[in-house]
Amino acid sequence: MSFAAATNESGASTTRFSTGRTYWSALAIYVLATLITNAHFMADTADYLDSIVSYTGGRYYDFWEFGHLFFRPLGWLLYVALNPLTSLILGEGVRINVTLVLLALNWCAGLLSVWALYGLLSRFCKIKWVTSLVAVTFIFSHGFLNFAQTGSSYIPGLSLLLLGLLLLVRRADSDRNDISTALLAGLTFAAAVWMWFPYALAMPAAVTAPLCLFGFDRRRWRLSIATALVTISFILLAYVVVVMGALGIRSFTGFMAWMTAASHDTDIKGITRMVFGFARSFIYMGNDGMLFKRYLLGDPFNQVTLLDLLRLSLWKLALFYLLLGALFVGLIRSSVGRRVLGFLIINSVPVILFAISFDGGAIERYLPLYPAIFLALTVCLCSERSWMVLKYVILAFMAAVIVTNTIAMAKPLLDRRQEITASRISDVLQRWKPESRLLTVTWQDELINFSRSFPFHPLNQAGNLRIGALVTPGTTLAADWRKGFASQTLETWNRGGDMWVSRRVLTPRPRPEWNWAEGDEKRVSWPDFHSFFSQMELGESVGGEDGFILVPPSPKNRQFLEQAMGNQVKAPQTAGLKRNFSKYHDLKVRA
Repeated sequence: MSFAAATNESGASTTRFSTGRTYWSALAIYVLATLITNAHFMADTADYLDSIVSYTGGRYYDFWEFGHLFFRPLGWLLYVALNPLTSLILGEGVRINVTLVLLALNWCAGLLSVWALYGLLSRFCKIKWVTSLVAVTFIFSHGFLNFAQTGSSYIPGLSLLLLGLLLLVRRADSDRNDISTALLAGLTFAAAVWMWFPYALAMPAAVTAPLCLFGFDRRRWRLSIATALVTISFILLAYVVVVMGALGIRSFTGFMAWMTAASHDTDIKGITRMVFGFARSFIYMGNDGMLFKRYLLGDPFNQVTLLDLLRLSLWKLALFYLLLGALFVGLIRSSVGRRVLGFLIINSVPVILFAISFDGGAIERYLPLYPAIFLALTVCLCSERSWMVLKYVILAFMAAVIVTNTIAMAKPLLDRRQEITASRISDVLQRWKPESRLLTVTWQDELINFSRSFPFHPLNQAGNLRIGALVTPGTTLAADWRKGFASQTLETWNRGGDMWVSRRVLTPRPRPEWNWAEGDEKRVSWPDFHSFFSQMELGESVGGEDGFILVPPSPKNRQFLEQAMGNQVKAPQTAGLKRNFSKYHDLKVRA
C-alpha cells in the first residue's frame, strides 16, 4: 500500500472516529437531559392509556382514531409483547404497565430523533461544534424535551419524519438505487402520519427535500415523485384497511363522522394563538400566555399592563421572532442557504395555516417544522456569508432555550409542584367513596394537569380518583357546561358516589393564579358559576379556602339539575351530552 493510500485511509478512519464520538456525545446529552428533567405536561397520554386499557379489557374506546391511526395499536402490541418483563417491575396492573411501555416508546423515539437529526445536519455542515450545539438545542427545545418524556404520539412521529429525511438526503447526491430509497423513505413518512396525522402537513417539503436542498435534476425528480407516490399509497392503504376492515365504515358520511370526532370538539383558532404557540413550542413561557390573553382581552377581573408583560416573558417572544428574522436574512446570503430557506417556506406554509385554523396555542402543533428550523439554524451558523450579528442572535436564542427549559422542567421543581397540588385534595380523599367525582372550574386548573401528567404519583395510582372540569374553554361543549354538570352529577349519585366541586365556583371573581382569562371563552363568564351554584343546596366544605364542597343529592338539587338538563333536550341528545362530557371533561385514573 502506498504512503498516500495509507494516509487517506488513516484520515478517513480518524474522521469516522471523530464523527462517531460526536454522535455518542449528543446521545449522552439526551440521556442526561431526560435524567435531570421531566415532562410538565403529558398532553393526551391519559386518553391513549384509557383506549389501550379498555381494548385490553375487551371494550372499545377510540382505539382506532383518525388523528393517531396506529399509535394506540402500536402501544397495545408493545404492551402485550413486553408485559411479562414490565410486570416483574411494576406488578400486574394493566394501566401502570401500559404507561411504562408508552413512556419507553417515546424515550427511544427521542433517541432516534437525535441520531437522525445529527445525521441530517452533518450533511450540510462539517463544523462539529455547530452541529453538536444545534443538536443539543434540539434536545432542550420545549416541545421535544417535554413530549419525549410522555406517552404521546408526537415524538414517535417526529423520529420517523427525521429518519425519512435522512434517508432521502443521503441518496440525493449519490448514484445509489432510487427505488429502494423511495420505498424506505415513503414508508417512513407514511408511518409518521400514522402516528399523528398533522405530520402530513410536512410531507410536501419532505418528499421534495432532494430538489429543494440539492437542486433540480432528472434523477432527483424521479426520487421525489417516487417517494411521494409511495408515501401517499401507504397512507391511503392504511386508512382504507382501518375504515373498512377494523371499523366497518362503508359510507362517506360515516367516514366524515369518524374523522371529525378526532377534533375533540375543539373550536380554538386565531393568529394571536399561533404567534404565542409557535414561540412556546421552542422556549418555555409558563403561564405567561394567560397574562398575554388578559392583556389583549382587557380582563376586568385581573388587569395586566404592558409593563407587566415586559417584566415577564415578552423578551422570550421578541427573541424568538428576532431569531426568525435572523434566519431569513442569514439564509438568503448564500446559495445553500436559499435552498434551505425554500425548504423551510414549503414546510412552514401548511403548518402555520393549520395552526391558525386549529388550536395554534398547542406546542405540539409546530413539531412538523422542527427538522427545517434546526437545519436552518445549522446552515446559518456554518455559513461564512452570515453576518456575525445574526450568529449572535442565534446563539443567544439557543442559550435561552437550553437554560430556560432546563430550569422549568427540572425534576425537583416539578416534584414540589406535584406535592403542593396533591396536598390540596388530601382532605377530600379522606371522605372519598367509590364512584365519586371531583370537578374543578376549568380545564386549566392545576389539578387537571396533576391527574393527567404525573401517572406514577401514589394518588394517581390509587385507582379511584376521578377529576374533571366544568368548562374547557375553546370547545363546542363549553356553552353547555350546566347541562354537562347536571348529567355527570345525576349519574354519579345514581351510582352511589359523591359529587365534589371546587370552592372557586362560589368566588365572585377569579384570582390571578387560577388561569382564567375573562373573555377568552366568550360563551362563559366567571360570574356564571357563582350564579348557578348559589341556587343549590351545598354540603360540607373541606380543604380550606381553596378546597372543595360537597353537592348533596337532596330532592331540591335533583329537581334543579333535572331542570338544568333542559326539557327541550331529547333523550338521545342527553345521552350524547353524557358521553361527550364524560369523555372530554372527566378522567378516571385506574391502576
